[in-house]
Amino acid sequence: MLNAQTVKLIEERIGYVFNNKALLTRAFTHSSASTVATQNYESLEFLGDSIVDFIVAKRLMIENPDAHEGALTQRRAEIVSQEPLENAIKKLDLAKYMIVGKGESVQSITTHTKVASNLFESIVGAIYLDSGSVECAEAFIFMALKPHFDGSVKHEEERDYKSELNEFATRNKLKVEYITVSVTGASHDPTFTVDVTIDGICAGRGKGKSKKSAQQQGARLALSHINKR
Repeated sequence: MLNAQTVKLIEERIGYVFNNKALLTRAFTHSSASTVATQNYESLEFLGDSIVDFIVAKRLMIENPDAHEGALTQRRAEIVSQEPLENAIKKLDLAKYMIVGKGESVQSITTHTKVASNLFESIVGAIYLDSGSVECAEAFIFMALKPHFDGSVKHEEERDYKSELNEFATRNKLKVEYITVSVTGASHDPTFTVDVTIDGICAGRGKGKSKKSAQQQGARLALSHINKR
């Protein structure tokens, strides 16, 4: 369990006071500390993932009313991807409070792929369950990710990011692969997750309602990382 002082500190940082303090503890409990579904953060992360997607989509529509659907989808994918959520957790300095199993190191576990971003989503899920309010979850999401909501998504024609990335790879003699990681949801409404790798290294992960859309989003993220170099 998180002690009272730690709970208060976390609540101050996330801007929400829990009625059920045990729920906050659960949100910070890694599966290495408990494999019982009702005692670790995994199902909260599952719930929070959906809420983050919804809230980010809502905010982007409100702040970019004239933006093209494709541009909104791409910006949402960028915001809800691993890196922005991890950075938000780092900025709030919350990962160090995670509860891990005996013999495990908090620092080691929280540097693993997606653990910090999963923590962000589990906090969102916990806030929603505790408050019964999407608005409370939205307040935390907007506070933590505010720099990403700047009304800068413009109405523009769809770009073929996959072709651009493939051309870049050909010029530089690199191998690009599009790997379908998962297909989730009902058969009539699937969501595809695709990793884009460059010479075996993951450079971007895209999600979409079709494999093509997921590949385009992954290629866009990969190109954005290349352009930052």
